Amino acid sequence: MISLINILEDIRKDFLKEQYKDSVVLTRRFVLEKNNIIIVSLYKNTGLCEIAIEIPEKITIEELNSIPKWKGMEEKCEMLSDKIGSRRRRCLSFEQLRGYDQAIFINVMQDICDALKYVDKEKCVSIVKKTLQKWSIFFQLEKNYVLSANVQQGLYSELWILEKMIKKKGVKALEYWTGCNSEAHDFYIGCDAVEIKSSSAKGPERVKISNEYQLDETCVMGVLYLICLNIKRSEVDGEKLSEIVARIMLQLDLKQKEIFKEKLLKVGYVYAISELYTYHFRVREESCFIVKDKFPRITPKNVGKGIGAVEYEISLDACRSYMIEIESFYKGVGY
Repeated sequence: MISLINILEDIRKDFLKEQYKDSVVLTRRFVLEKNNIIIVSLYKNTGLCEIAIEIPEKITIEELNSIPKWKGMEEKCEMLSDKIGSRRRRCLSFEQLRGYDQAIFINVMQDICDALKYVDKEKCVSIVKKTLQKWSIFFQLEKNYVLSANVQQGLYSELWILEKMIKKKGVKALEYWTGCNSEAHDFYIGCDAVEIKSSSAKGPERVKISNEYQLDETCVMGVLYLICLNIKRSEVDGEKLSEIVARIMLQLDLKQKEIFKEKLLKVGYVYAISELYTYHFRVREESCFIVKDKFPRITPKNVGKGIGAVEYEISLDACRSYMIEIESFYKGVGY
């Protein structure tokens, strides 16, 4: 498996050598296991890179035009050679644009290279298209690709529960995590649903509810659980997202790891760039409630006509009569 990060670093070192001191661009060619050819180029003056993939002559312009196009890179079909006098090849080329994060570009290209490793050349364009479609949600997220502190905290909370679910119910629990898919609730286990909320407030504990449907148990065939985590968020104390992600990864097989990475990508977390996520978290307390009867909440039934997208807060002190032991939750959910 080729590593684009290592290849680009080697090219940067080559620019320092006497024989390359006047070079504007340096190029390397690599042949993957199924004879797919990858051409990596780095431009000296700008530091921008370009990744090209040799494609069959029979690939039509219509097929190439169907490939998703994303900000930060320019796609083009061109004839390229990897060195002076070598055979020119028909290539699909991805050029990094100025002003965009090179780390993101390299990770997208690395994902494509990894996907092409065991694929025949005739299928290379469809694999490129499929891989870029997988990244589509990520490119629709925040402009700078950096998750806010609150989003990182929310993701950490869901992963903290996911990790415990895996320990209690096995790796099948990965399928239960649906918060990454913008579902109504964060986990669906059998007929039951689980909503995860967190708070880093030091005072009386309150949690924010995003809309009138989140605590509406009539939309759930089984039981609706609310798990609330009191979290310490810090720049130095606790563990980062990358640490809990790494622990979960250790429990998954290769296929499950790819599914997990794709789920993370949907919420804007790029597995290979852990340095983007700098906040540390520590769970102080975990509480679980069954949402039913007169549990304090706003639902579509008690919202006036014409009112929607209701955001509100609930005090956990007012919910104590609906609290259950957390171990009772893990034993009973999904049954």
